[in-house]
Amino acid sequence: MWLSSTPTASHLPRPHFHKCFFPFWIPVPTITFDTTPINIKKKSSKAQLPPLPTASSLHSPTAMEPHPQKPRGEGETESCADSYESAESFPSLEGVEQILGYSFTNKRLLEEAYTHASCQKNQFSYERLEFMGDSVLSLLITKEQFFLYPDLQPGRLTRLRSANVDKEKLARVALKHGLHRFLRHKKPKIEQQIYEFAEAIKEYPLHSNGQIEVPKVLADVVESTIGAVFVDCNCSVDTVWKVFKGLLEPMIVPETLKVHPVTELNERCQKRGLKLEFKDSWQRRGDIDFYIEDYFAGRGEYPLRKDIALNRAAKAALNNIDRILKNVENPTLMMKLRSRWRKVLKFVYG
Repeated sequence: MWLSSTPTASHLPRPHFHKCFFPFWIPVPTITFDTTPINIKKKSSKAQLPPLPTASSLHSPTAMEPHPQKPRGEGETESCADSYESAESFPSLEGVEQILGYSFTNKRLLEEAYTHASCQKNQFSYERLEFMGDSVLSLLITKEQFFLYPDLQPGRLTRLRSANVDKEKLARVALKHGLHRFLRHKKPKIEQQIYEFAEAIKEYPLHSNGQIEVPKVLADVVESTIGAVFVDCNCSVDTVWKVFKGLLEPMIVPETLKVHPVTELNERCQKRGLKLEFKDSWQRRGDIDFYIEDYFAGRGEYPLRKDIALNRAAKAALNNIDRILKNVENPTLMMKLRSRWRKVLKFVYG
């Protein structure tokens, strides 16, 4: 079988071409020049196109080099303002220093702490500083509570610490002091999420215990700020605590610590030996129902997240549990209600 000098698509497999692949059989147009003498000082009225690349030039080591960029100083990285937007489009981060009462030695740390991943393309974001700040904050709260409450048992201390470092608590801190206003991002929905959160917390002055949606970005920016201060002050935990102790107020203390709704409901039913069941209709209707001794106790609705619907249902059941207990503790009334319920079922289903 004879092959033509110019291969066709049917002669070749389908490899995954690298972006610099340039098949040798694609002819490179030959450019001819007019030999008529011209005045070299005269500018052409038409724009001159660059010559087409050849196969050898595309395979050269410099073919895939990026375009020249402005040289940076040692230790500098490309900022979000350099890559996508002008610096004037973002609020000055000096406002963050005023809120903290702390002046950064390394301003790049502050910029990194307020740069969301959506604002960078393969460049820095606040995620590493968030990781650092999460660990530092947990250590600081543990240390503070250990010496502040010497008689508190470890289980109670753990719950108290969790309540003071969880996502909702930190999101409230960011919102209260306006730290979210300095966040550099390219996600419009973040603003809507923050607005909805600000409206939702009006019903829960201190903490909702998992009954509202919390924008993770608000908690992240607090943790990344803690991480940035920690690195900037040569890892001094005392300095970090001086900066953030006042910002974290009001702290949740043993007197204001509330048990999670689902946990509290389970504990109260187990203590009295009551049967607790729930009906999961979240996939179909976005709600969950709780039943205590076959009595409807409460319903929670939230189509976006099942855990929030469950927490709301548990809270509704707790609000009604005293009324249900009166019926359960009155055997005569309970027997009458059950008898009436059987008659209704028999009438409906035969």
